[in-house]
Amino acid sequence: MRGGGAARLSPRPASRRYNLLVLTPADFERRLRVFSALAVAFLLASLAALAWWQVLDTSLASEDRNPRRLSRFYDPNRGRILDRDGNVVVETLPDGRRYLYDASLAHVIGYLDPRYGSQGIERAYDAILSGRAGSGWLAALRYELLREPLRGDDVRLAIDPSLQAAARAALGGRKGAVVALDPGSGDILAMVSVPTFDPGALGSTGEALLRDPGSPLLNRATQGLYPPGSTFKTVTALAALEAGIITPQTTVECPGEIIIDGFPISCRNTPQGAGTYPFSHAFIYSVNAVFAKLGVELGWQRLEEASGRLGFGRELTFGLDTAASQLRSPGSPRTAVLLASTAFGQGELLATPLQMALVAATVANRGQLPAPRIALDAWHSGKPIAALSRPSSARAFDPKVADEVAAMMAGVVEAGQAAGVAIPGITVAGKTGTAEAGDGTSHAWFIAFAPVERPRVAVAVIVESGGQGGAVAAPIAGQVIRAAVQR
Repeated sequence: MRGGGAARLSPRPASRRYNLLVLTPADFERRLRVFSALAVAFLLASLAALAWWQVLDTSLASEDRNPRRLSRFYDPNRGRILDRDGNVVVETLPDGRRYLYDASLAHVIGYLDPRYGSQGIERAYDAILSGRAGSGWLAALRYELLREPLRGDDVRLAIDPSLQAAARAALGGRKGAVVALDPGSGDILAMVSVPTFDPGALGSTGEALLRDPGSPLLNRATQGLYPPGSTFKTVTALAALEAGIITPQTTVECPGEIIIDGFPISCRNTPQGAGTYPFSHAFIYSVNAVFAKLGVELGWQRLEEASGRLGFGRELTFGLDTAASQLRSPGSPRTAVLLASTAFGQGELLATPLQMALVAATVANRGQLPAPRIALDAWHSGKPIAALSRPSSARAFDPKVADEVAAMMAGVVEAGQAAGVAIPGITVAGKTGTAEAGDGTSHAWFIAFAPVERPRVAVAVIVESGGQGGAVAAPIAGQVIRAAVQR
């Protein structure tokens, strides 16, 4: 050893001691309860936050830059829209855009756009098409938490492709609308509104479409309000026959002109003019003065009540947006002059083509008003999985009254008052209408159904500023009726 010093010995490492914590059962249960309470609190907080962002606070959901909102409009898993025969009408392309194969169905299908929102079938059945309906809570939770995509189901419409094609071709590029439906089931077999638009191009054309004075975004079939002209005489006749104040055989007279509270109404709108004839003759040849006098005798209450049973005065229950047809403007006094004008289809009377198609369908259906329906069922993997609507109807008029009006409508076609409607071997019933538009022109109207003995289709046609209904609108209806009876 150096320096003779004493040697230094390294101390022996102290033995390690472990402080073991032994939990009693009571301690364990207490800590478990605390942990469980914290977990529940966390879960509740998460659910509260989710509810706030997803339900209560809509500012983020409506934000155009919200990815969740944008992804809804470009969802490759969105369901298709099919016609009655199962043909694809709308589907999503690989890039996420919705593609419409038949432009004449643009107003029925509507649109799905991040800027302009949604409309038509795309909006009415969005929950089914997006997959949110029927996906179940587990799928919805996985979508919210894991962002797993929901696969939408297909929606099958009542639209008949052959009738839709006939209506589209017959109306052509003329402004107006065509509605065809099954009088028994209420199925909308064809619905055309012109002018139309391209739903897929709304992002670039939307502003121009909104400014267009022709209102191409308006579904004229369900939202266009027009004076129905003499087609409304069908409603007046139903109400008067029901009230028992006239029959088809009752002799009526037009002395050349009648005056109601200083308002003159002439018989010059018919070839026969002044004269005495059966009421059925006045219906067939649409004598305004006879119907004006009949309307005053009928009175406001009975005319409003009868038209109300047909759907006037309220928005029709339907998958698409509808405008309420009206007998008079809100707040207008019930004067005799206005009543007389209303009874022959003018005054402040306004109706949609869908409403007038339902008038024809009710006569065809022996007084039963069918509920219109546009969507039939939902499909998954090529098979129907759920009905979206079922046929229904309500009693509007006695069958005898409806049959009497049907016979007079058949007389309109037999007398040659409607060009291009008569079909050899088929009895067609119809009513023409030429309604003053207020700008010096007249809207051309025609409503009809066929065959009278066993109706398969009821039709309403309007051509804006088209002129005479019997010459312009009737041939359009004729083409649709032919497509229906040949199907």
